[in-house]
Amino acid sequence: MGDAAVVWITRENAGDLGLRGNEFPVRILDIKSLILELLKEGSPKDIVVLPFFRNFGEVVGHIRDRGILGPIIIYTTSKIMQMNLMDYAAQGIIFLDSSRLDRLMVLGFITFLQKQQELVTIPETPGKKTRLPDKPAHDPEIIRPLFRRILRHRAKILLTCQFREDLPTLTVTCDIIQMVGEIETKLVLDNFSPEEFVGLYNQFGRGKMLSGFFTEDEETMGFDFAVDSCRMGKITVFLPGRIYFQKRKFFRVEPDPKEPVVIHVLPKTHQTVSAPVRDVSEGGVGLVSPYTGLEKSQVCPVALALPSNRTLLGTGEVMFKGNGNDGSCNYGISLKFHPSDYQYLQHYVFKRQAGILAAIRNLEL
Repeated sequence: MGDAAVVWITRENAGDLGLRGNEFPVRILDIKSLILELLKEGSPKDIVVLPFFRNFGEVVGHIRDRGILGPIIIYTTSKIMQMNLMDYAAQGIIFLDSSRLDRLMVLGFITFLQKQQELVTIPETPGKKTRLPDKPAHDPEIIRPLFRRILRHRAKILLTCQFREDLPTLTVTCDIIQMVGEIETKLVLDNFSPEEFVGLYNQFGRGKMLSGFFTEDEETMGFDFAVDSCRMGKITVFLPGRIYFQKRKFFRVEPDPKEPVVIHVLPKTHQTVSAPVRDVSEGGVGLVSPYTGLEKSQVCPVALALPSNRTLLGTGEVMFKGNGNDGSCNYGISLKFHPSDYQYLQHYVFKRQAGILAAIRNLEL
């Protein structure tokens, strides 16, 4: 939308004003679609024209929480009584009574505001950041602001779901487009990539939890969503009961057992340790090995053998060590390669994701 301030107006109000749609940058939609699209795509300078309705104040709060700072016009067809007009005015909310102003005056006023908004500079002043807790958080008053911030910044979150135990885990990205419920107890997820995830979840994943994570700066939080509904290309989930630190920051896939990805690690005091990896991303791998001599923070030379007969040489740092079954160890290893080698890892990850998607798509239950 560039620097132009867009006017968002309902179809009913636009018809009442005789708005053709070419007077200034404008989006004309029915009320429900307008609010949804505004919260998804609106810019800080945009102007919003809404009819008067009982809970308009709640909608205004969502608009402001979304970072849309332009004037909000409440367009009415008769005089209304609002006891706190000065408070609303301080929030940039204007009440226009069409019974007292003709449509040309109202259109002229909106045009003036639109031109003025184009001159406005939105300062890049980051708000006070809510830090993740040192321990898992269970307090909704800590959890809710974190998801409000994700919504306001239009940030992508990663979700994972395993539709069936004999299938690899599918990872997708999506947006949080709305927080709903009387006290914002639910999140509406949309803009999934791949798009068919919602349909696949409807068909194969009903009742499955969605696990996910979100990274901001150097902090990553993990969470589990219980699904409330899945329809019209969107998934509504309940606000998670807790959040926790999540080590993973990259899009991960599980290799095909028929075409394993193998890592070779060379500890200083031991011969080369080789093992198929359990999952792989641009940032690292997870694996299980009978060798228990690697320690957290230990750095070793590594070679990662991809199914394309390409081997990437670099270094690995042990980020996680945990006990496995039968005396084995679970390891999480962060990988560093030459910058030119990451393209091969990226290609593998996305090709494998396409393979996982195809396997789920072709399921016959």
